[in-house]
Amino acid sequence: MQGMFTLGVPAWELACRAAIVYVALLILLRLSGKHTVGELSIFDLIVVIVIGSAVRTALLGNDKSVLGGLLVVTVLLLLDYISAFLSARFRKAEHVLDGKPVLIARDGVVFHDVLKQCNVAPGTFQSAMRSHSLTTAQIGQAILEANGNITFCRKPE
Repeated sequence: MQGMFTLGVPAWELACRAAIVYVALLILLRLSGKHTVGELSIFDLIVVIVIGSAVRTALLGNDKSVLGGLLVVTVLLLLDYISAFLSARFRKAEHVLDGKPVLIARDGVVFHDVLKQCNVAPGTFQSAMRSHSLTTAQIGQAILEANGNITFCRKPE
């Protein structure tokens, strides 16, 4: 029990570490491109697990206290709140932090080059179409949303 609530490093250092890791991960994950939600491959899962393990030391250093962990979590949640606040109020911040939707099909034509640029496998797109009970010919528009979901608009009949 001794040391459980005693910080091993100064609080300001933990807060700075959390902020640096948050911003770095935000940038790196934005650069890695969109991934369709719910279509997490085994490789994506491995990356998520390894990232969690890799940033542990970067976040906490040698601190093993409960207080240090809670401080880091508080800073991360605060930064997440600030990101959401900025995205909700400033369009430019929304595009930088959340990304922009991308048109990936129109009038029954799938833009395969755009799918490649967005790292969406053709099979993933086909699966999303099937889950919406659509054929390619029925697609008015398909949009890869900033959050990774694919939204379909049916052609008027």
